[in-house]
Amino acid sequence: MYKKTIITAIFITFIFMVFMPEAAFASEKPIVVIANGKQLTFDVPPILQNNRTLVPFRAVFEAYGATDIAWNQELQKATGSVDGNTIELTVGSNIALVNGNSVVLDVSPIVKNGRVLVPIRFISEALGYDVEWDGAKREVIIKSPDYYNTFYNDTLGVKLRMGQKVDELIATMGEPSRIDKSGKYYDWYIYNDDLEHYIQVGVYDNKIVAFATNASSWVLNNDLKIGDLQRDIAKKYNLRINVIHLKEDGLEILWDIHNDYSVSTFILESITYGNKLSFGEEYYSEEVARSFERQAFDLTNVYRLRHGRKPLVWREDLAEMALYHSKDMAEKNYFSHDSLNGDTLGDRAAKFLSGYRGLGENIAMGYGTAYRAVGALYNSKGHRENMLRSEYKYLGVGVAFQMDDTRLTGTLYMTQNFCH
Repeated sequence: MYKKTIITAIFITFIFMVFMPEAAFASEKPIVVIANGKQLTFDVPPILQNNRTLVPFRAVFEAYGATDIAWNQELQKATGSVDGNTIELTVGSNIALVNGNSVVLDVSPIVKNGRVLVPIRFISEALGYDVEWDGAKREVIIKSPDYYNTFYNDTLGVKLRMGQKVDELIATMGEPSRIDKSGKYYDWYIYNDDLEHYIQVGVYDNKIVAFATNASSWVLNNDLKIGDLQRDIAKKYNLRINVIHLKEDGLEILWDIHNDYSVSTFILESITYGNKLSFGEEYYSEEVARSFERQAFDLTNVYRLRHGRKPLVWREDLAEMALYHSKDMAEKNYFSHDSLNGDTLGDRAAKFLSGYRGLGENIAMGYGTAYRAVGALYNSKGHRENMLRSEYKYLGVGVAFQMDDTRLTGTLYMTQNFCH
């Protein structure tokens, strides 16, 4: 009799579990907090109150590296400091203090199971962190400023990070010298007033999503810099030929094969935005071609500065001659310094130039972007000599695309003409 009763009870419990509505389980799915890619643990689980996530105060401040955490039992006040920013919250009050300034909260702190629970979005944003809520997964995703990949320039005393807002970029660097097309989903903000600090900053949706530079004054994450050797980088990172995945971004490195395979150019792009917007698919137009010409001019001059050469001056008749040859190669599907009708560099110079002494020409096909094309020329001995020749004073660049039928992708043809 006793045995039968136990079996019946177990059976009834099983039936109850099987037919319990799914919503009952779903509503009890715990809230997860992920800060800088790491899931935080709490002795009292987070709760939702008025559509705001509350978490234990001490635990979240310790996770953020707080240097000073205090609890005043009499005043029911919690205080924490992170990187010089002090936050004070009082149980039951919707007024908080951030560095002494009053801020109105959407939801007041509470006490539950002996722990003070506070709104994690408020604390995180007060410290300059980005906060996202994934309702389907019931996840709070937090990213501190340092979580995003950052380029540092100690000479300028500035740092620029992925995900940074455009107004912060402009407050730090000033207005860009120009805004170029990238051939991808973002625009390049070009900073070339001082070529020793040249940088291209990719902007999309009011945020930084890319960087490109061959200037040695910029250091990525205070670790990777121009001139670092491939073999040394491979010891620290999962390097796949020339690509490293850094958190949510992809770093492409162009190597200087004539200098022991050292870093000559960085290109950092957001993988997250890229996946949403056909990462790597390039859209070519006349506006993109003109942008690539200007970028190639700047990048070449940065290489010259790195080798102690004077920057070249843009010369319009050289640029017209270069563009003529690039268009001819693209339209007639060939790649040579001599055109199909027999015209040589000297013949083209006679048509376009009013006067010159020494004359040089570089041509590149493919590569897809200005920095890749210029980087390839820099790795070719003869082309590199043209780029760095101290006698040259002038440069003109012409870019054309051989388009496919959809006019979405094509082959890049670049011509650089030098003279003095």
